[in-house]
Amino acid sequence: MSKTVTDLDRRSVQTLVMLGAGTGVTGDGIFLTGLAWSVLVTTNSALQLAAVMGTLSVVLIVAAPFTGQILDWSRGPTWLVASEFFAMASLVMAVLYLYVFPPTFVFFIVIGILVNLFSSLSGPALPIMLARISTPESLPMAMARSEVAVRTGRIGGPLLGGALVAVGDFRLCCAANALSYLISGICWLLARRSLSRAGPSKQEREEERGTRLTAGVRYVLSNGYIRGLVLVALVANTSISFATVTVPLLVRGPLEGGSGTYGLMQATFQGGILLASLVFSVRQLPRSMLVGRRGLGVSLVGLGLSFLLMGLSPNIPVAVAAILLAGIWLSITSLITDTKLVTEVPPDVQGRVLGVVSALFGALRPAGTFAGGAVAGAVGVVFATAGGGLALVAAGAQYLLRREGPAAQEGQ
Repeated sequence: MSKTVTDLDRRSVQTLVMLGAGTGVTGDGIFLTGLAWSVLVTTNSALQLAAVMGTLSVVLIVAAPFTGQILDWSRGPTWLVASEFFAMASLVMAVLYLYVFPPTFVFFIVIGILVNLFSSLSGPALPIMLARISTPESLPMAMARSEVAVRTGRIGGPLLGGALVAVGDFRLCCAANALSYLISGICWLLARRSLSRAGPSKQEREEERGTRLTAGVRYVLSNGYIRGLVLVALVANTSISFATVTVPLLVRGPLEGGSGTYGLMQATFQGGILLASLVFSVRQLPRSMLVGRRGLGVSLVGLGLSFLLMGLSPNIPVAVAAILLAGIWLSITSLITDTKLVTEVPPDVQGRVLGVVSALFGALRPAGTFAGGAVAGAVGVVFATAGGGLALVAAGAQYLLRREGPAAQEGQ
């Protein structure tokens, strides 16, 4: 490793990284909300809306391995800064274009691809760069604070996007997102030198020339402990997609609620995630949750029991309480897996490993949605939700009871 980062630098860089990430996520929420609504208004076609949003998902999946490789380069932070400013430039050009020409389906596809492509570095960069400039003791709290910034952006961005579309048009959403990328680009630029100095040296990064792109996949496949962490992260992520389908079906079916109830449950779920992140951003996650398999096993069991309770809820208040608990346990699970991945994966392949994880997340998200609908259609939404909860409990118990490997025992 190269020169260490002083405590003063560390606090300042952490603040810049989190500010940049939170601002960027907020801008993306504004942009995606405006994009989806504008496509629907312009084309009046659900199929074209699905095509646009599906294309954005494909872009992220395809780009993920390459973004991981870029972040592992010695000039990774510099490329990250450049990508933020390229995204900003694309959005400015979109605003200028819309002042002259009306929006079309092709326009929405092109601007969506450009923005998603240029912004694809910032997602995996956040945990990687935080790991570089944080001490092992301070990293869990830094990860929780970053989750607060990101989750706040994910909640506030769509709200702002909806308001901007209501008072103007898609140009306002593009302009707002361009401003967010200007701010995040400046934050990353100010932190760039410290991030580069804290990362592995150029010589360390050049040792794998010729096998760079596949290094992340090979590392995950060769390390049983990391495979377990990735699998837990994938299970937790897929459960969100599963709930995307089952929650509205529960509301309309056995809970006999309306759109207001559905909105309340969605907001409560996000609120549970944010609440847990806020708590652990000021209070350190217990070390016992980070050492070995106990923490992840307990968090998966808690998540599964929450879904089980939600599926069997006799009324709306119980269902709301259950989905609040699900959000809390999901946040804890994500915090543990994210922290372990960035601390236990060697720095010279962190980007590529997280690139693999990001690609798998993107690929399995539609699978979780499809599974939720298919199982609910086959056996009913109550059994589907409760059964999904029991599956998570079983996965958590199996992970909890599995014999510890050396890496897990050491808590590395």
